[in-house]
Amino acid sequence: MKKLTFFFLFTFLPSAGLLAVNPSDHFAIMTFVSSGEQERSVKAMIKSIRDNAAEYRNCTVYVVLAQPDEITGNSLNGENVVLLRPEVNPVFLDYPLAIKAFAASYVEQEVKTKVRTLVWLDPGVIILNSPEALDLEGRYDVSTRPVSLVNNIGLPPGAEPNDFWLPIYKANKLDHRTVRTIETVVDAIQIQPYYNCEIYSVNPVKGICREWAQQLEGLLRDESYQKNSCTTPQRRLFLHQAVLSGIIASRVKPGRIKALPLTSSYPFNQHDRLAGVKKVSSLNELSAVIFDYAWSSNPGWMDKIRVDEPLRGWLFNTYLEYLQLNENLYRIEGSCNSYLVTTSRGSVLIDPAGASVAPDFFQKVIEKYPLKAILLTHAHQDHSDDIARWRDGKDIPVIAQREYPSLFEYQDELAPFFSRRNAIWSRKPVPAEVVIKPDSRHEPTVLFTDNYTYELGGIHFNMIHTPGETPEHTTIWIPELSVVLTGDNYYEYFINNSTFRGTMIRPFKGYIHALDTALSFKPDLFLPGHGSPVEGSEEIIRTVGRFRDGLKYILAETIKGINEGRDLWSLMQSVRVPPEYGFAEYYGKVEWSVRGIWQEYVGWFDENPASMYPVPAQALYSDIADLAGTEKLLRKASEYLGMKEYVKVLHITDLILTGEPANKPAREARLKALESLRAQTNNYIEQIWLDNAIKACR
Repeated sequence: MKKLTFFFLFTFLPSAGLLAVNPSDHFAIMTFVSSGEQERSVKAMIKSIRDNAAEYRNCTVYVVLAQPDEITGNSLNGENVVLLRPEVNPVFLDYPLAIKAFAASYVEQEVKTKVRTLVWLDPGVIILNSPEALDLEGRYDVSTRPVSLVNNIGLPPGAEPNDFWLPIYKANKLDHRTVRTIETVVDAIQIQPYYNCEIYSVNPVKGICREWAQQLEGLLRDESYQKNSCTTPQRRLFLHQAVLSGIIASRVKPGRIKALPLTSSYPFNQHDRLAGVKKVSSLNELSAVIFDYAWSSNPGWMDKIRVDEPLRGWLFNTYLEYLQLNENLYRIEGSCNSYLVTTSRGSVLIDPAGASVAPDFFQKVIEKYPLKAILLTHAHQDHSDDIARWRDGKDIPVIAQREYPSLFEYQDELAPFFSRRNAIWSRKPVPAEVVIKPDSRHEPTVLFTDNYTYELGGIHFNMIHTPGETPEHTTIWIPELSVVLTGDNYYEYFINNSTFRGTMIRPFKGYIHALDTALSFKPDLFLPGHGSPVEGSEEIIRTVGRFRDGLKYILAETIKGINEGRDLWSLMQSVRVPPEYGFAEYYGKVEWSVRGIWQEYVGWFDENPASMYPVPAQALYSDIADLAGTEKLLRKASEYLGMKEYVKVLHITDLILTGEPANKPAREARLKALESLRAQTNNYIEQIWLDNAIKACR
């Protein structure tokens, strides 16, 4: 009887240690959405929580809509999903990733008396198993892990804070001599506190996120700090993370920080760089994985790390849902954006090359909607390759503009030149002999001149010749879907009208005309050849219209300068685009376009008689170096290094090295200048050629 009574009490009497508690009651997740791509990512995230998070699957998910007028978040509606539409302080919208601090602070204030654990997940995070490691259990105030990479941001142990970190250390009363050190996850370097903030959890009562937003806002508004300390793309990109790290180091005792295991914050894109003991052998081992940009721009991600069933099938279907932009349209980005449009009578594939990296996803759709036509926006092989694969021996029409074959004729004619340039472009050794790889080019079956309409299942694909990036470039307007496809006549980043890889000058006004054409349709969905879609008619007018207007401004200012008799170099220095146009010069640069416009409009002659003859200024470099003296030139190079006039250092070292190619001090000065230029640019093309020059200099 006593034993029976003891068993009864053990089973049913409430006790702090024995009462069953649903973890979802004290555990909530927060994130944000500011674009259509992020909305699709967060939709997949919520699905992963509901399907895979075990005892946490019913937790409340708070989503801050950073652009509520453009992104409704309607696809995210569901049980225990709270959509928040705060009025966002503009200072957080106009700075890389600063919106994360605002969103986290806003949610923290909403839930500080409701939950004990508030988890942040970046859009692009997927939950694969129980997120219990993020649960603070009432014993911790933060769960986090160190950053993956130093990225020229983290401070070595004991080092005094530099100009970037100093205001953060002062605001949080941190002493660099006594702060605890941590080790980066990927490059395994000891640093002062610097934490990853793609996945973390906080005790909302502590007000950590509120303090984060306040301190970050102060630094964003500090014009002197921004101008003098946030001078590199990396510093701007990781400022939000540095500020949060300073607050955690100051406000949370080491014993109250729960170390987040790598399996609960796995950096998918850094998998290949992880030490063997840190690498997982299968995605099935992970609780939370940071896919980041892998889903949007690396469709072959499923082949990177083994994934076993049933998780593999779940991920396949979830990713296919993510690729669907609307009921009739899919996008996948490999070498380019490939688009698949479904109709009642089959499907149409636009620019097939991008889908070939991971063909299974579009093939799955084509099983239900057989492929009936292939349309090409232009002949660049990163768009037009692999036509034969998708035709699969069937009589499927391939439609392009009439000038399509001329691009391949041009490339064949300059094969030796492109062999060298393309090697540098792809960061490979320059081949000793011309290497012409067999390509998968396939002649279109239908060539049109100005306009062509293909119809399938009541959906019309209106193809309009809009030369710009290439002479045969085509814009495609699909009125039934209110969708326009622009190929490479539009980028998320600034155009390059004269690429260093080698092309004919691309007509600047052609880009403008192509964008005028696309905008004239007043589309709801604007689909470029690379990068994310622009969604919503008002956002398209604001973003693409602003981009188009910026191009018009550059063209007008350059032509004005030419007419005023300004020389090329002064125009390259003086034509600056007002910030309201918002150009991100990751691909092209304004000064390069000015030079391209000059050559397109008035040719190469600069009115200097010396330019008419085949004797370059470089022919006199060694003479000038002899006259000036190498030592004087080296002193001047050193002076310019101190002034951060790095291009002038390149010119001076050109003078010296022309006659003395083995001059070590000149090469050292040149290397410092090249490395400094490399550190301060986020322009992809500039990085390629600086890296090539650095390699040669070393």
